[in-house]
Amino acid sequence: MGPSVRTLFLESVAGIAGDMFTAAFLDAGLVDPGAVQSVPGALGLSGVRVEISEARRSGARFTHVRVVGPGSGASGDPPQGDPHHGDHHHHHYPSLVKQIEGSELDPAAREFALRVFRLLAEAEADAHGVPLEKVAFHEVGAVDSLVDVAMAGVCMATVAPQRVLSSPVKLGRGTVHIHHGTYPVPPPASARLAVGMPLAPVPEEIARPDVELSTPTGLAILRAAEPEFVEGWPAGTLLAQGSGSGSMDLGLYPNVFRVAMLDTVQGTGKEGPLPHTSLPYDTDRVVELRANLDDETGERTAWITERALEMGALDAWTTPSIGKKGRLVSLVTLLVSPDRLATFADFLLRTSSTFGVRYSAWDRFKLLREEEVRETSQGPVSFKVGRTTRGEKVKEKPEYEDLKKIWEREPGFEP
Repeated sequence: MGPSVRTLFLESVAGIAGDMFTAAFLDAGLVDPGAVQSVPGALGLSGVRVEISEARRSGARFTHVRVVGPGSGASGDPPQGDPHHGDHHHHHYPSLVKQIEGSELDPAAREFALRVFRLLAEAEADAHGVPLEKVAFHEVGAVDSLVDVAMAGVCMATVAPQRVLSSPVKLGRGTVHIHHGTYPVPPPASARLAVGMPLAPVPEEIARPDVELSTPTGLAILRAAEPEFVEGWPAGTLLAQGSGSGSMDLGLYPNVFRVAMLDTVQGTGKEGPLPHTSLPYDTDRVVELRANLDDETGERTAWITERALEMGALDAWTTPSIGKKGRLVSLVTLLVSPDRLATFADFLLRTSSTFGVRYSAWDRFKLLREEEVRETSQGPVSFKVGRTTRGEKVKEKPEYEDLKKIWEREPGFEP
């Protein structure tokens, strides 16, 4: 029998949206309302506020969250099935990143929000065939969704679960009208975000022929939480549970997303990751892919690692070794997020000379990263700063590309 593990269970009763996610944590008493309502101020959004109210769905009481103010759709995350998916303000990905990085959010909440928007941007870039920095958020970029993502970060940072589980996801059916036209449910970005997730059908009690139950923002939040998908509730002691209401009234079926916090017993075998310690570091799970290249040119091996980094690999490196028959081997290793495993395995098998790719999953501790631009005698230099989840600065490092430009003028410069 293993130790007790603080486990967060996320249940897609009727899909998932950003406002429903936060509302469920509030309903369960896992997050203080004041912490949620302080998010617009932390983001520097003047005149924007978060309203928390009671909603009745299918004869029961649930919690509802709404973002109100200039630039918001006054309805939280773009409502499930809403014909316009919120307003049509265009927010480009780099500007959203700067706004979150420059916010007064807790470092752990900020890191989670950045992860969500990275996933959204990657899905949008892939769906529309544009570079990441050119992605303009129509459906998910309005003020309300920015607040929704930040509130989700506050919820996850506050609860800090040792393990996250999730039920299969309900996406919806029929068609939906979005900025680019009419698309089948799930629309392009949502479909990409749902890749790798177990899915559940629309319940028979929902009579609507056209209904979008899970929004892009909700799916990105779920993916950023990196859950293990399970059928049914886990065994353990239930500590708290709550449900957040969506904007639609689905009649006899409750339009809610539910969360539960449990103490579960976990061993150290294959049933999941080891419980984390109380160290003040962020944690996540990564996948390491490895391939032996014994008949590849040095130039192409270098291109493979460079291209992998351009595609979004967390890290990539090459290790020299000796293979069978005494031949020199280049061991290429890629570190990627779990949801990108299939993408990078396919990339290695198609673009390198290897006939096989090995992979394994790892849990890791990591520092929260921030970027600071500082003035020096040779001009501005970007520094990467590593902090604990308590905000303590552990280390910092100037960015190589900035130093490289200065060294070309002043070889002896040190910041």
